[in-house]
Amino acid sequence: MKKILVFALLFFVVGAGYCSVAPVTELIDTPAYSILDYGGYEMQFRMFAGGGVLSKLNFGIFKSLNLGVGWEISNLIGVGNVVVAPPSLQLKFNIYAGDAKWPGFSIGYDGQGYFYDETSAEFMQKGKGVYAVIGKELFLPDLNFNAGVNVNDFKEARLIGFVNSSVIVIDDTLMFMIECDNIGKGDMTRLNSGLKLWITESFNIDFAMRNLTSSDETKYGCERIFRINYQGKF
Repeated sequence: MKKILVFALLFFVVGAGYCSVAPVTELIDTPAYSILDYGGYEMQFRMFAGGGVLSKLNFGIFKSLNLGVGWEISNLIGVGNVVVAPPSLQLKFNIYAGDAKWPGFSIGYDGQGYFYDETSAEFMQKGKGVYAVIGKELFLPDLNFNAGVNVNDFKEARLIGFVNSSVIVIDDTLMFMIECDNIGKGDMTRLNSGLKLWITESFNIDFAMRNLTSSDETKYGCERIFRINYQGKF
């Protein structure tokens, strides 16, 4: 079985190496400054702890504006009651695309949280809310950095930080991702890391670990996730 899995992985890596990859608009939990092209769309299906599935659909409705929706269903696979969260809005506006000297800059809103609780009618891990993010390739080719701030609790408004970085390990095939989210929220700060594997130009899959520094299951520490992503154009 191990030999079969290794062979399958090598097949995907070698086969995917002949395509150019689609733009990355977000890493694991944090956004990049980049957006979908006008007329483009992206579908995501993220499998997470407890047999849950988080689906997202985003569109490039204008040259500088993306609009989308997210929908989380917990316990879809396995036992226990299925918990269906209300759909959440995503919006991202690219103010500046960036150049050789200056970073790109985007602002947006993301209401999609994680682990919806029916009793409180809230996500146990809140979404980004209103955010601003800048990003640029630095130091090495294909080594990208993004940093930003967000506000996701308007009752007690406070700025929260996030940073992320990605680097192409194998051209057009494999990317390493790392991010730090919820900076400034004490033990709610999360360190996440993962790999993105392109199967074709438009289709890629992610293997990631969330909250690497915690083993507390009540806080969903060291959670393993799997995500399928597909980008296309009308």
